[in-house]
Amino acid sequence: MRLTFDHLVHFVHRTPQEAAEQFCQAGFHAVAGGRHASWGTWNSLSYFGLSYVEFLAVEHQELARQSENPLIRQCIEDEAKGEGFDQIALRTNEMDAWAERLRSQGLQVTGPVAGSRTRDDGTTLRWRMLFLEDADSTLLPPFLIEWSQTDAERREDLTNRGIINAHPNGAADLKSVGYAVTDLEEATARWQSWFGWEKSEVFHDKELGAICQAFELPGGNVVLCQPTEEGMAQTAWKKRGQRPFFARLAGGGTNSEYKIGGGYYFLAELE
Repeated sequence: MRLTFDHLVHFVHRTPQEAAEQFCQAGFHAVAGGRHASWGTWNSLSYFGLSYVEFLAVEHQELARQSENPLIRQCIEDEAKGEGFDQIALRTNEMDAWAERLRSQGLQVTGPVAGSRTRDDGTTLRWRMLFLEDADSTLLPPFLIEWSQTDAERREDLTNRGIINAHPNGAADLKSVGYAVTDLEEATARWQSWFGWEKSEVFHDKELGAICQAFELPGGNVVLCQPTEEGMAQTAWKKRGQRPFFARLAGGGTNSEYKIGGGYYFLAELE
């Protein structure tokens, strides 16, 4: 069964509009999203094809604290860690089959959970989500998402609305998202057992100060990074734990690095 990288959730403690404006100041194209009325949250978005970054913020604290949505609970629980990346979503059109498979592997599965968001123009987006928990591990599995539209329909709609648009700094593709992990071998084995992915060879990333392994998938790779020395990976792990901490993007004219809202964005020329 196929999974595609869908989006990176970037929790922010400011309004989504303010987060989008900061992203635009770095040369990216970002737009207002909308409100999740029943969860007390709102967002803004920046797309790279159909892969995107979601700047997610709490709008109504009381409503968000009462939410049973695992992502919103995570948002509330991680408030003390400050702004930063906290989760990724993987896209599927086989949600029910994945739910059955993951339950059979012993994971705790919540959902599918229906979701919706009202845009500023009054239209409503709908989707389903599947949340996972591995009781035998401290790792945080990604959640799965299934949109009501096909990829082609979504791309056409988002392009026509100007949501998918050119980035002034040249960014075009989301290449990978990296997680800080405490034990690379154990984390790799867990991700393989969850999704059946093929792993890369272990490599050392001097810039991150970590040994890493990558899983290749459409829309953006997942890279697991165990800190081995002082550096970005160790700093991220100490502050936010075993969470995503960087996103690599491609398409810019020069190599650039941005630290925005507690997360690292690396932009490099297309190879």
